[in-house]
Amino acid sequence: MNLPKVFRSSTKTISGSTLTWNDYFTLRRRRRIAERVITIPTTLGGFGLSLGYVATREFDPTPIFGQEPIIIYGIGTLVCGLSGLLIGPILGSSLWKLFHQEEVRLMEQRDREFYEHIRKNRADPSLHTLRNPAPDYYGEKIKSVADYRKWLRKQREIVRKGTFHIGEESI
Repeated sequence: MNLPKVFRSSTKTISGSTLTWNDYFTLRRRRRIAERVITIPTTLGGFGLSLGYVATREFDPTPIFGQEPIIIYGIGTLVCGLSGLLIGPILGSSLWKLFHQEEVRLMEQRDREFYEHIRKNRADPSLHTLRNPAPDYYGEKIKSVADYRKWLRKQREIVRKGTFHIGEESI
């Protein structure tokens, strides 16, 4: 079966019950790519199917909700496209999990550990200001161990600036 790369299992075997952080970030990136790739056809499919339905439908000239029928059908078509946009990541994640069954348990374990690290090391939200906003509060932009270290430095900088009021003007 000729599957796109994001859906294929990695060629190297993951040893036992551990997953290195680098492998975790690689698999996490592939999962996100799969979610985004599947979003395109689901959006176009939802939009296209509803557009096909509207194109073959005969319009009754009586107003619907006080509006012209073409406006209501157009809004319905856009809503179908948006629903495809919302369903895409869910379907992409499900397909990724289907094709990576052996890694799913390890990924879920690492996800819990990762988000526990994020929660524990995140700067207190009360220290955030307009001049010193929270960088990546949930750690969504972390793509590697080096990015995680940069994120930690930024969090510590926020704590330092918020605690000692560095960079704020005296009134």
